[in-house]
Amino acid sequence: MKKFHRNLNIMSVFTAVLLVGALLFWQTIFNIAISNVLLNGIIIGTTVFGIGLCFVNIFELLPEYTWLHAYFEGKTATGIAPKLLRPVSLAVHNKHTQITTSTLTELLDLVSIKIEDKRDSVRYITNTLIFLGLLGTFWGLIITVGGFAELLLNIDFEDPDVLVKMQHGMAGPLSGMATAFTSSLLGLAGSLIVGFLGLQLQFAQNTIFQDLSDFMTKYVLKIKDADEESDKKLVKSAPVNEQIYNKISEIYDAFTDAGYVVQDLIRINKKYPVVIATGTNERLFIGTYNMEYEDLKNVQKRLELCFSDTLEAININTKFLCVSDKNIIESDGIIRFASTNSLHKYLEKNPNTKPKTKEEWDDFDAYCEYINAVLDYLFN
Repeated sequence: MKKFHRNLNIMSVFTAVLLVGALLFWQTIFNIAISNVLLNGIIIGTTVFGIGLCFVNIFELLPEYTWLHAYFEGKTATGIAPKLLRPVSLAVHNKHTQITTSTLTELLDLVSIKIEDKRDSVRYITNTLIFLGLLGTFWGLIITVGGFAELLLNIDFEDPDVLVKMQHGMAGPLSGMATAFTSSLLGLAGSLIVGFLGLQLQFAQNTIFQDLSDFMTKYVLKIKDADEESDKKLVKSAPVNEQIYNKISEIYDAFTDAGYVVQDLIRINKKYPVVIATGTNERLFIGTYNMEYEDLKNVQKRLELCFSDTLEAININTKFLCVSDKNIIESDGIIRFASTNSLHKYLEKNPNTKPKTKEEWDDFDAYCEYINAVLDYLFN
């Protein structure tokens, strides 16, 4: 964080010095600006806009940098990153997403492209200021050359007041020279100012990208063993059937995306792999694929009997969500979906609301432990 803040401090001090200088020499700057109000006004306005854009871009990086260090250092449970690092945050928050070396490279490339887009805007303003300065130079030269040509054509050297007329006639060409020099001066100064701030912004962006690269590399190495172990559990729990494995994985993702706590996969009747998802307000979902209706009813009865024997004050709302490639049917707590997309839409409309206070979290953890105990008793 020190390196990032150092770039921000340099930008702030540099801008403050410019502001103090503008206040001290405002009369000189004003005289330069009014030599060509239109063009010099555009140059000054573009410079101010470029300065503001640099600060907007670096302040947009602050929440990104805060999220990056907070998440990967484990200081706090953060949500989704604001904009720049959102692809990375979505990947690391989805526990079922496998982050391999190739995936890491793609994520870093995506972040790099977004950073380059920000840099291109500042570069364009810097080049525009140089162009405006050159435009003023040629504009002033055109006025100067045209003024001298007109003066020489209209002068009468036999006129006794020729020197006075020449003196008055020189005003036009000299104004052209003023336009040329002042616009060049303001254009180059503006490009240097915005270029320096853009350079500090680039350093700050590089800091974020380098830290992200380091953290993600450590993250991938850290979860590599855990991912392999998770894959072994999933394959062990599911039949050796690629179609069923993929469907169960999609059901798993649907529950995690909706905010439910998903338990380890279990197999019912030594045949059907199911996903157990618990939510607040005593909600329990059991997701499966192509499970026979009679088997669903039998499991439902066994759970109801177990809950009634062990609980009196709590009424657990249990629903079976079965993807069966058939028409959608809902009856007696059993909902059959024609596809996993239909299941996703259903869970999007019925997301889990996570506990907010410590007491609520303690109650929810106790509830999850109870569900796990019942499932171990019934099916293991």
